Amino acid sequence: MMRATNHVSAKPAMRWLTVFIVFSCLVVLWFSPKPPIAHSKTNASAAHRTALAAYSSEPLILSDFQQRANLLPHTQYWIDEQKDTSAADLRDRIQKNQVHFKPSLSTDVHKIDNKVLWLRFDIKISEPRSRWLLELGSPLIDDVSLHWQNSLGRWESQKAGDVVARIHWPMQTRLPSFDLRSDASDTVSYFLRLENSRFPVAIPVQIYNDRAYLPAQQIEYLLIGAFIGLLLLLAIATMALMWRRKEQSFGAYFAYLIALGLFNLTNLGLLPLFIWGGSSMLMERLNYALAALTAALSPWLVRLIVQPAVHLRMVNFLIILQAIAMLACAGLELIAPNWVTYHLINLGTLFSIGLIYAMLAITWQRGEVITRWVALSFAPVTLSIVPMILRNLGAISNNWLTQYSMPLASLVTLPLLFCALLARSNLRREGRARAAGLPSHDALTGLPNMRNFLQHMQGSITRANGFGHSYGLLLIELGNHAWFMKEHGREMADKALVLTSVRLKQETRDMDVVCRLDESHFVILIEGSCKSTQLVKLATRISASTQIPSDALPVGASLRLSICSALMPTKECLLEGDDAHAQLGWLIAAAEALPSDQRKLVRSIGF
Repeated sequence: MMRATNHVSAKPAMRWLTVFIVFSCLVVLWFSPKPPIAHSKTNASAAHRTALAAYSSEPLILSDFQQRANLLPHTQYWIDEQKDTSAADLRDRIQKNQVHFKPSLSTDVHKIDNKVLWLRFDIKISEPRSRWLLELGSPLIDDVSLHWQNSLGRWESQKAGDVVARIHWPMQTRLPSFDLRSDASDTVSYFLRLENSRFPVAIPVQIYNDRAYLPAQQIEYLLIGAFIGLLLLLAIATMALMWRRKEQSFGAYFAYLIALGLFNLTNLGLLPLFIWGGSSMLMERLNYALAALTAALSPWLVRLIVQPAVHLRMVNFLIILQAIAMLACAGLELIAPNWVTYHLINLGTLFSIGLIYAMLAITWQRGEVITRWVALSFAPVTLSIVPMILRNLGAISNNWLTQYSMPLASLVTLPLLFCALLARSNLRREGRARAAGLPSHDALTGLPNMRNFLQHMQGSITRANGFGHSYGLLLIELGNHAWFMKEHGREMADKALVLTSVRLKQETRDMDVVCRLDESHFVILIEGSCKSTQLVKLATRISASTQIPSDALPVGASLRLSICSALMPTKECLLEGDDAHAQLGWLIAAAEALPSDQRKLVRSIGF
């Protein structure tokens, strides 16, 4: 019956998952690179014609009081289909009017696979002593170089990108940056050559004064350092819990944490800066391989967190199939990257999000708080993945949102996932602890059971006989337990018993032992040397504490206890025997012998 119920509840989620997969495929196909179309003045867009009319051939003048400038509005672009034009040849072809540059727009997205994008701009530095830096807003560029002529007419260049080891960049920073050096006092024409495969080029280009560049970098690295610190803190806590609790889910979270953290650091351009600065062409490959690995691990992690709520064969099959496909794509990316793996990784990332929310939809109706925490924690990552996928497909340009949305989303997702995982682990540990304590503890209240209590009591008897002192026993009856059962049912009667056990534990010492005898009776063993006044005070304090109203009980109801205290062993109980069972039986019989109208009082037996 349970299997059939799960299957029916999964149908809406599976339908939504199917719609999500079809929509993702359509998005990928729509934004996939189209065959190149020849550009001409006749088919130029209206936006380009407007920009062309507004374009001014005057150079960008950089003065000392400026701190930064957006270079893109002052640039023109041209796409070299043959990839064989040098900067000197390009200059000659411009003078012969054989090449026509177009003004750049902030919305331009250039798909230049097997092509070269040239950006042209003119700069005049008003103060020759000032230093200016050019920075591209994306670390994922295969090959980028800056070309210009010095005052002697000789061509100079600087080169960066993945084809060049980071230690050989003009400036060893996380983003491709160039020093705008020129000994010419007049306007200098610069040519920026960009080559990139698969990933569309649509990057902001900024120029910084050297006095403003360092403070901007310090703020960026401070925020990135805080992100790395959070990753290390979560990694250490996860490893400690994984070693302590031996649970598979912590291992899955640790793998997901490492994969997502490395992906973010690679996507920000930090790993090649600090770890493999001497390697080239590894950054882009590792970036997409880590993206595929993260997409493979995330559904598996969610499956472990919401377990055992989800037991659907179709979901499990899709998780395994998607993980195998993503791991295969990750391996191919490191060995031989191509367009197929590129689109499969983008599609697989969207598919992993669909799988995650399909599992959450299946378990949401069960009302589990953990499931809702997981759904909430993955929401920022879902929102941040959408602009990244659209950027990868060339639908939008590269900007601040596409660069930093994933690290910011990870700052929210990773701690929330850790809290959800820890809460799930605590629930499991609580269940295992209850099961392990059943042989020695009461299943309802968690108090020691009768066998455990008698063992403690036998030890007290031995110590009392050896040292010649008395120990104390309190026999407590929940007088209105039957009323709770009759008026409010078994659940409320059990709550009254649990509340009674909590109040008794609060009023006794750690060394004392509290035990539930039956449906309505408790007994307390007062360890060590005990006096009659101490027993009376404790019984009075317990009786007063139970009169305090509680939200767990019905309005106007309270616990009514009947307490009998005794200094043990008494001469009468010794006639029954010297063992714990006999002495406890004597106390129970003596309490039952009391008149019924006196059982609601705090009574003393034997003193």
